[in-house]
Amino acid sequence: MNPGTQIILSGTLTFGVPLALAVRDLIVLRRPSGGQWRPEPPEPVAPPPSGGGGSARPALPECLLIAARGEPLPASSHSLELV
Repeated sequence: MNPGTQIILSGTLTFGVPLALAVRDLIVLRRPSGGQWRPEPPEPVAPPPSGGGGSARPALPECLLIAARGEPLPASSHSLELV
């Protein structure tokens, strides 16, 4: 092979192929017409509650209300059996 041909082919492989791939990527990844970035996606909408009921919440049990206030729970009438 002629030395000049070898130099041209070596330079093409070293610089030409990566340059051609870079140009191809730039063409493929081109911005849409107008030169603007894509707009921000809209905020997600919360789905409605399951069960089809209204937005009213059921009342909390009395034991949770007492515990939230920090009061001691009343003694229950139930006692544990010794086994």
